[in-house]
Order: sequence, then structure tokens, then C-alpha cells
Amino acid sequence: MTRVVVVGAGIAGASAAYELARKGIDVVVVDDGVPGRATSAGAGIVSPVAVSPLSAERDAYSFASCVHYLDLIQRFEAEGLTDHSYGVTGGLIVAMDEAELAQVDEVVARATTLVAEHGTRGAGQPVALDRVELAKRFPLLSLDILGAVWSPEVARVDGRIIREHLMTLATRAGATTVDGRGSIVVDGGQVRAVQTKAGRIECDTAVLAGGAWSPELAEELGFALPVYPQRGQILHVRLPGASELPVVNGFRGHYLLAFPGDRVVVGATREEHSGFDTRATAGGVAQVIANGRTLVPSLDQAEWLELRVGLRPASRDGDPFLGQAPGIDGLFVSTGYGPQGLTLAPYAGSLVASAIAGEDVAFPSSFALGRGTEPALQ
Repeated sequence: MTRVVVVGAGIAGASAAYELARKGIDVVVVDDGVPGRATSAGAGIVSPVAVSPLSAERDAYSFASCVHYLDLIQRFEAEGLTDHSYGVTGGLIVAMDEAELAQVDEVVARATTLVAEHGTRGAGQPVALDRVELAKRFPLLSLDILGAVWSPEVARVDGRIIREHLMTLATRAGATTVDGRGSIVVDGGQVRAVQTKAGRIECDTAVLAGGAWSPELAEELGFALPVYPQRGQILHVRLPGASELPVVNGFRGHYLLAFPGDRVVVGATREEHSGFDTRATAGGVAQVIANGRTLVPSLDQAEWLELRVGLRPASRDGDPFLGQAPGIDGLFVSTGYGPQGLTLAPYAGSLVASAIAGEDVAFPSSFALGRGTEPALQ
């Protein structure tokens, strides 16, 4: 038997399911659709260059993730899914004070080195812009912004749409879905099945991609997966003229991006002690609005559209958990992507699928399971 059951249908699970199905592998996706899935709330910045320095391994993975998106979008369009939300808007990393302005040249230098090594696809050639250039090119931006790093090929996506398209293509390629919670059954150190309310699904391989709920599934199998829910509250508004805005990121963690129809996404809170509480809060909304106004002051006049709340599966060191679970044959894990899930998880799905198909895959060592914890496998 060669059947794979993917537990979880957020961006990580949907990506793995699609990549497996397109390889001709028998795939079943099990998902309970609980409220709060991060993918459904998120709008993602697809950029390979981070605000702060990363390891060489993480940089290489980030560039590969952005190139993978370009290929993925081509596949969407070839299948008639042209409303995919992916758009190359360019991206700014803005400096709001003199200390941040001093970091702009460092980021440009680092980004220039990275694109020389990994290529410009998904990034473009980074340059520094001063406040005069910013005011000319993007008049909605705050005049308090002193300068910025400009990367012309940075893109943005809507997580809901990307996930739906991945599942659509997975189904077209033969994947099936089962609603409800799935418990992975292991016997003799080997995946045997996934148990659902609809019955037992026999399989020899499973992908644990349960987002913030992944630790509970791992605990049933006897190992610790140190992922926790990090609440994000993300505001959507409509502001005339905003469709021309690029992705705007900063050194302080908040961001802003725009979609056609002058829809602006302002984000986002990173609430470390939210637990599984999916409520929108007055404090969270106030924080998002205040942060957004520092970037685009005219947000005061924007039309309120909606507030989305999602629970990101976060890790303490900021890296995801990706690869084969130690001590359990046939079990792969893909979770813990935190605020970078929409950027990093689709490429992870392709790696997991390739590994399951028997191809030679090297998962990043910094993403390994068991780091910082004792697996305590049964």
C-alpha cells in the first residue's frame, strides 16, 4: 500500500497534499476546520530578504521559497486559477528614526550579497531610497519615514485564496478529503493509519500539518513538538489610491500591503500568550490601527472592511519544524512557521512530497525535530 494521509489543511497541509497528488500518490486530507486557522486570516509578504540577518541555511530556504511561488503561480494560471491574489508590488523596509535609518545601508548590502548568491527572482535588485524619493513614488506614505530599502520583485498573497487553490488542484489530481479530527496511529515504530470519526484510514505515511494544534497530535504519539498558538489580529480597510502601494514593512514588526480595489491589509499583532482564544480585542485593534497610521496617516479616513484573527503555529526560536519525525517511520511533520507561514510553507510541501516519493531531499538542519527538547518517543 502506498497511501499518504495529510492531517491538517492549512497552507502547510494543502501544499503537501497538492504536491503529493501531482506526483500521482494516493492522498487523503483530514481536517476538522476549527476556527482560528492562521492561513485563513493571513495576508502574506513573499520576500526572501528578512529585516534582520538569518543563517545562511535559512536565507537559502527563503530564496528557494520565493522562487517556488513563481513556479506555483504559473501552475495555477495554467489550470485557469487566475484569481490567485499573488501580485508583484515591490517591497519597502522603512526607517522611522535615525537609528533605523542607519540600518538601511546594512540591509541593502546584505540583500545585495544574497541576490548575487541566490539570484534576483522574487527579490529584484535592492536599493536604498531617501525620503524625497519615497514621497515622489508613494505619496500616501508618512512623511516621517526617513528612508527605506526597496526590493522591486517582492510580492503579496491572500492566504485563504492560495490555500483554496492548492486544495482545488489537489482534488483535481485525485486527492480526497475527510472532515473531522485525525489521530495518527503508530504501531511498531511505523505509521499504520489515521483514525477519524468516519473510520480508520489505512496508510503507511502521514504528514502532521496541524498548525497550532500540532503539539496535541504529536503528544498522542509520545513526542514533544514545541509549537504554540500566537494570535494575530489583521485589519482590512479600503482607502482610495491605496492599490498603488507596495508592501511596506519596518524594523518594528508591523506591516501594510495592498490588493486591487484599494483594499489595504494592516498587520499584525503577535500575541504570545493568547492560547487558543480567537476573539478580536479592543487592545489588539487599537495596536494595529496605531501601527498602520505610522506608515500611512490617511488610514484615519479608510473604510472599515473586516478584522481577521488567526492563531499562528509559532516556535520559540523562529524556525519551523520540517522533516521526518525521529523514531517513527512514515511520519513527516510540517508546522511551526509562525508569521512566515504563507511564504515558507508552500515550498515545504514540495520538499515533503519529494521525500515521500523517494527523491533525495535535504531538509534544513535548523528545522529539525527534537531540537531543544527530548523527543521521549514511545
